[in-house]
Amino acid sequence: MADFSDSVSRKPLVVCLDIGTTYTGYAYSFIKKPDEITVRKWASEGTMLSPKAPSSVLLTPELSFHSFGYDAERKFSDLHAKKDHKLWNFVNGFKTVLNEKKKFDANVLNVLDIQNHYVPASAVFTGVIRYLKTDLMEQLTRRGYHLDESNIQFVVTVPAIWSEAAKQAMTDFSVMAGIQKENLMIAYEPEVAALHCVSMPASQVTVRTRDNIALMFKPGCSFLVLDLGGGTTDITVQKVEKDGKLSQLRKASGGNWGGNCVNNLFFQDLTKSLGQKVFQKFITTNAGDYFYLKNQFEVAKRNFRNDQEIVYLHIPSSLKKITKEVNGKKIGDIFNELETREKVCYSDGKLNYASEYFRKFFSSSVQSIVDEVKRVLKSKRCSEVEYILMVGGFSESEIVRDGIKMTFPEIRVINPEDASLSVLKGGVLFGHDPDTVRFRVCPQSYGMAMHEYFNPKKHDLSKSCKVGNTQFAVGCFEKIFEKDEIVEVGQKKTVRVAEDFTGQSEKMRTQNKEIEMYASAAKDPKLISDPGCTLQGIIVVSPPGGRWPEKMKGKITFKVTVTGINVSFMDRYTKSTSGGEIKFSEPKPQAGENPLNRSFRKDDL
Repeated sequence: MADFSDSVSRKPLVVCLDIGTTYTGYAYSFIKKPDEITVRKWASEGTMLSPKAPSSVLLTPELSFHSFGYDAERKFSDLHAKKDHKLWNFVNGFKTVLNEKKKFDANVLNVLDIQNHYVPASAVFTGVIRYLKTDLMEQLTRRGYHLDESNIQFVVTVPAIWSEAAKQAMTDFSVMAGIQKENLMIAYEPEVAALHCVSMPASQVTVRTRDNIALMFKPGCSFLVLDLGGGTTDITVQKVEKDGKLSQLRKASGGNWGGNCVNNLFFQDLTKSLGQKVFQKFITTNAGDYFYLKNQFEVAKRNFRNDQEIVYLHIPSSLKKITKEVNGKKIGDIFNELETREKVCYSDGKLNYASEYFRKFFSSSVQSIVDEVKRVLKSKRCSEVEYILMVGGFSESEIVRDGIKMTFPEIRVINPEDASLSVLKGGVLFGHDPDTVRFRVCPQSYGMAMHEYFNPKKHDLSKSCKVGNTQFAVGCFEKIFEKDEIVEVGQKKTVRVAEDFTGQSEKMRTQNKEIEMYASAAKDPKLISDPGCTLQGIIVVSPPGGRWPEKMKGKITFKVTVTGINVSFMDRYTKSTSGGEIKFSEPKPQAGENPLNRSFRKDDL
């Protein structure tokens, strides 16, 4: 529920930035031909071109951005070879830092790099976004387009299951990277992926896939979107309305069960076999070989098939050398001594995995995904789901697809040919036409802190404070949206407020009012101190005409938009209005500040 402009002006160019846990890229198209989407290709090894680059960033010893993607990996490998790497900072998989459910302050959030250095998350995220934006402008210039950035609509995709603070952080990082807020939209990955699938040209899909997608998008049909990325599994359930727009039937759910779970289990298994000292030394002294092994496993993971008997992985000579130095044994002898030698063996410079053993690396993530889909489908609103749409890079795994198909034989599973780029391309289409979502489900109850005149029959004296001769009940939870409530795009809710600014300083009369905003897992909390209530951020309201009247009475209006919530204030007497915004970041009240300063008084008249 991040805050964005109420309406999106159509701009000549839309670009989508898809910053993934494992891979990152961008794509764009012009308003005259929105379906003709250009995906930026990245040079990997030799002449190979990839539609996405690794989510890898290299920062200098001074923590300034140096390089991204394959370039970052190559540069860090060169630094390693020259033994000049120790003060540099190489980070990959940095997106996972925003997956955490715990509270965080984006300004002091840190990411752990490959050498166990802590680096500011803001330096990493803003560096990547700024780099992608600069690269975009260079690519456009090479193609003969000379566009001002004000004519570009930027779309940044995020998991739907992210917290509001995480979505806010991505917004803030994008603005810090130089994208104007009025030119920025945050889009939910499962929603835009579905949009891409329905818009795929017939020439790019099989007849069967095309027919299934057409049936899935018939009015009245319900389908589950299973977005499987490197870091997260993101699940939403949509229903197609009569006008073709989508209505969310259930709040987004999921977890950290993406493709990286498979990678982590593989490296944990290899580390267990060779020893922690061996693998740690390998990573810290041979970065290039580590990247080679990592990318090799990524390919093997994506291409692994159920009928495959053996999976081969070439072992870098540096890992063999370190194993001999640390353990006093050759790598082949170590694997021959393990109980698993019949299923994992070493020969001719390669590790050979029996398929049944290799499949175990998938078991944890696949089981978690299946269990969550089961839980979602048990919901009353989702009982009529007819299709499961699988998108995202991890959905290309046959092991994952078969796990879903076998568990849900009565539901038709669709995995389009371009699944790994569905979010990227769908984000571009969303930027051209954001009015594709009609209803959303509120994941929590949201409300603002209010105070009221104290009533001993209604209020707890311990939850009150006295100002002059007036006793106020403080910390009241004024509910705006209720958990599981279905809200429609364009829907408005108002809260009547009052405030007495008599005798207040000129500073208080002219500055913005910052009201604390809370969320709760309960449907109807009464106090912001109730169990389960968490501080989400602040609602910033500007004084109408630049100055609050002495006796203020007015209303705050919350309007649901396709990308979030708009906030506005109107004075009851003058009818003058002012804008507002919601900042989903933890406010920092000044020491000794009057609690009434963080709330309005509720006006029931």
